[in-house]
Amino acid sequence: MKKDNKGFSLVELIVVITIMVVLTGLISMGVSMAVSKPADECAEKLKASLQSMRITTMGKFDAHLEIYKKNDQVYVKEIRVEDSSGTTTTKESIVSAKGVRLYYEKDNSGSYTELANGDILYIYYNRSSGAFANTAGYYCTHLKAEKGDKTAVLRLYPLTGKIEKE
Repeated sequence: MKKDNKGFSLVELIVVITIMVVLTGLISMGVSMAVSKPADECAEKLKASLQSMRITTMGKFDAHLEIYKKNDQVYVKEIRVEDSSGTTTTKESIVSAKGVRLYYEKDNSGSYTELANGDILYIYYNRSSGAFANTAGYYCTHLKAEKGDKTAVLRLYPLTGKIEKE
């Protein structure tokens, strides 16, 4: 038996290269989606907490939000004070994966400050209108979550209390 096997044919090489290109594209698309997901998740959880506190404040509780960073994760503490009894309840939750950086902008200044370990960002609402209150001495106008080269931005409208993802 004599074999005349001199290697791959041109058609076989083209098929193998095509398969490799398709697989590389699928893998890179999956990796980019996985990297951007933590920033988007953080922004969505922050938005949900902010909206929840706004509704709570307009009800029977005096409430505010504290956003802070601890152990390389962003936390939200919801603080509620019941009007009739003065009882204070707090609820703390993690809103980001490790490695997500959170930036905030005060009073539409145009410059962002990174929330560092130990920093606390206070968010208050006006009980009668649901707008953001200037109780902490500033209005937070933007929140920006970053992970890698992916960014998710929340815009906070002080006069209405509206929050939108940009």
